[in-house]
Amino acid sequence: MNKLLPFFALLILSFFVALIYGEVYIPPMALLHPKGAYAIILERIRLPTVFAAAMIGSSLAVCGAVMQMLLRNPLMDPYVSGTASGGAFGAVLSYFLLVFNLPLSYLIYVSPLIAFVFALLSTLITIAIGRRTGVYGLVVGGVVVSFIFSSAVTIMITLISDRFPFVPSVSFWLQGEIVAVGWRGDVLLFVLTVFLIVLGMKHARRIDLVAISDEMSYARGVNPNSYRYTWVVVVSLVSGYIVSLVGIVGFVGIIVPHIVRRVLGGSTTILVPYSALLGCPLLLLANVVSSGLLGTIIPVTAITSLIAAPIIVYVMVKGIAHQSA
Repeated sequence: MNKLLPFFALLILSFFVALIYGEVYIPPMALLHPKGAYAIILERIRLPTVFAAAMIGSSLAVCGAVMQMLLRNPLMDPYVSGTASGGAFGAVLSYFLLVFNLPLSYLIYVSPLIAFVFALLSTLITIAIGRRTGVYGLVVGGVVVSFIFSSAVTIMITLISDRFPFVPSVSFWLQGEIVAVGWRGDVLLFVLTVFLIVLGMKHARRIDLVAISDEMSYARGVNPNSYRYTWVVVVSLVSGYIVSLVGIVGFVGIIVPHIVRRVLGGSTTILVPYSALLGCPLLLLANVVSSGLLGTIIPVTAITSLIAAPIIVYVMVKGIAHQSA
């Protein structure tokens, strides 16, 4: 219980900071007795967006933790694996078909589903590359897949902006902006987040088993490859929906599990709940900086990238040193 207290304290603090700071500053006293414009901003914009950021941070952190365990790669998360970029491609593609009045433009009504399909496809391609090239080949494969889908997204966004300059920009899909998520989007996001965390905690021992050894998994009646693909579907479903809401939010799944490992340990029983708890304040505070603290809106992945960079360098240097030894 003592270990949980700092996590809950950080979560509560970050929640109130996120309610106060944004494009519009809300005085702390106005949180207790909101009136007029403050009440409208809190109810319709700030609260649902803060809840969304918390759940997205929690989901992505758990996705990263599970992917790292199952794929035995300390640098995996939905961003590095190409999952998020594939999801962004699917979401932008449905928008692109509608704007240009092309066949299948009705897919805009099932945009999260299309995002899921391409998130799943991109992840499977990355895994296929990694199976032939090893641990760091998996990272390189994910980066290549991510570049391909991100480039396609950039091309579609450029064509839309050039041909229809009056159409609102959709560039947020490239690096994520959690600035206006309504209660409607929160409902399914909440269901998916709870489902992911509960599933991760329920399967923690099995995930640890697959992470240790394929042979041991087979001996215990678990097919490791089928089990990995099942989780790939789950991660792609969650990531695809997140991308369809706020665009690509990167590196949360790398930052959080590594902090939890350093502080508390590396078993999935610990990683899943504590990553879920720490993912919330991390993305809440990153989104505070992203959504106007510096005077303008900055893509949230630009903030999380700065935090993740030293962690990625540390993990890679440590891995190379370990191999040399």
